[in-house]
Amino acid sequence: MRQSVSIHHRTFPLNMASRLVSLLVLLCCSLLVSPQNVYSQLLDTAQLNALQTFTSLDDAAKNADKVQKLDLSGLQMEEFPTKIEKLVNLRVLLLDANRIKSIPATINKLTKLQVLSAKSNLLETFPREVTKLTSLQTLNLGQNQIPALPTDLGLLVELQTLNLQSNTLTSIPVEVGKLSKLTFLDVSNNQLSSLPTELGQATALEYVDASRNRISIIGAEIATWTKLKVLALEGNQLKALPAELGKLTALQRLELSTNQIEVLGAEIGALTQLQVLRLVGNTLTALPPEIGKLISLVQFDLNSNPLTALPKEIGNLVNLQILELGSCKLTELPATLGNLSRLEKLSLNGNQLSSMPPEVGKLVNLQRLTLNGNQIAALPPDIGNLTKLQSLNISNNRLTAIPPDIGKVVNLQMLNATRNQIVSLPPDMGKLANLQKFHIADNKLTALPGAMADLTDLQEINVARNRELTRLPDMLRLSRLKKLDILDTKVSKNDIGVLIKLLPNTEIKYSDQQ
Repeated sequence: MRQSVSIHHRTFPLNMASRLVSLLVLLCCSLLVSPQNVYSQLLDTAQLNALQTFTSLDDAAKNADKVQKLDLSGLQMEEFPTKIEKLVNLRVLLLDANRIKSIPATINKLTKLQVLSAKSNLLETFPREVTKLTSLQTLNLGQNQIPALPTDLGLLVELQTLNLQSNTLTSIPVEVGKLSKLTFLDVSNNQLSSLPTELGQATALEYVDASRNRISIIGAEIATWTKLKVLALEGNQLKALPAELGKLTALQRLELSTNQIEVLGAEIGALTQLQVLRLVGNTLTALPPEIGKLISLVQFDLNSNPLTALPKEIGNLVNLQILELGSCKLTELPATLGNLSRLEKLSLNGNQLSSMPPEVGKLVNLQRLTLNGNQIAALPPDIGNLTKLQSLNISNNRLTAIPPDIGKVVNLQMLNATRNQIVSLPPDMGKLANLQKFHIADNKLTALPGAMADLTDLQEINVARNRELTRLPDMLRLSRLKKLDILDTKVSKNDIGVLIKLLPNTEIKYSDQQ
């Protein structure tokens, strides 16, 4: 006897019942992917970027149900266009660089909106109705005139990116801590005196920029930001950093310049993923030995701190490429500096150095070395090992000579030795085939080496105020020379006349008394 299934008191064969079930499944699937259901689903970043972009409001209005992305940036609009309210399926709305002063409450009709950007306008208040757009993932209202934020901000439960930089905010509501999906927060260039402790509840944060405010204290709440990769707090009034800074073990960039930080604690050593650390313009007098644990560090900027010495552990930063130590109070450098074999830029200008350690010659990848404004009396011959060096500034020191080994620095393009006491130059200068700019004004030279006549890439020569200088090399081959400064030297009028004829395209500076 054939099996059967009873539906609505009627009897069907089993295979017919199976077909009916399949049809019901297909019907359900079609309902799930209907236009209304498709529009209700959140799109990811790639999908949002792939949406067709409408740049004309009139064109968008003709296709109101289909428009999902509208870009009206840079049109100098003074009012929010009311037609936008009819675009009920809109997901991305870009209104940047206009002159809009307010966003109407009717924006809450755009319930599917995921991205709203109205940066660089004239907004005077935060559009409170925006907090009802619960699908919003990106909100950019930077570069406006917004003085305060509503407490309803915490309702934006899907928000991932919040940019409010360059407004006039004096505080951030505690409700921002409810934004559990927030990964990016920029409140730089405001008038904030603090960040709410509740911000520590936003544990998904990966990027926080609160630069150029009036913040004097950062609290222990930052310990929960274990996913944070970038923390920017430069241009505030910080005097100390919390010990909890060491909990931010995912941190890759830490910007703390232009504060009043006096001490860097041992906890800094826990930030082993840190690649960029900038502490320009603070009041640090020393660095902790734990600084040597920052093995991922690529850029370390300590310009304008009253540092008197560097710990030997700085030599452990083997991945460092940029080290900025200008305008400090360093009197010597540790030999371990030579371990930084990947270093490409080293700035030591404006210190109190009287010598350079020979280990500087181990910095074989160095391209830029800045030593001006010290008290250096001699350069070590090891400087000849810096064969990748392109720029060397040794001006404003006490040098009486340049070592012959300079001729080995074959990639040198700029050499500035102005304001020293150099009496003569080695013939090896003629080996600097790539030299383009040579400044050696305010020294005691009487002549330039004849071998420099072979430096055909030279574009600038400045030997001004070498008051005993009488002889220049043959410049017939220096066809690329653009500037020659021989002011206040003893180069004769006859020689100057020859130079003028020889170098018709060169700007030559000299005094009538010569």
